[in-house]
Amino acid sequence: MVSDHFYLHRRPSSTVQVVISVSKKISKKAVVRNRIRRRIRPIVHEFISDLKPATYFIVAKPGAENIKGKELKEELFRLIRSIRN
Repeated sequence: MVSDHFYLHRRPSSTVQVVISVSKKISKKAVVRNRIRRRIRPIVHEFISDLKPATYFIVAKPGAENIKGKELKEELFRLIRSIRN
């Protein structure tokens, strides 16, 4: 599944696991890449109980460093909801 700032891949698994990947293509600075991960993690934890057992790979695309707050939450919610349906 694809959104404006993220890709979401799902692989079968016996438990729910979420992997967040932010490459150096987004930013050469680890501070920026870690900030993106820290913003995503609490939002994903809100939806994790609704997910089916699988490994979910969230991959940030260029521009993800600029998205914040409510806009980030809505985009991740749409992305996760699209894979549930």
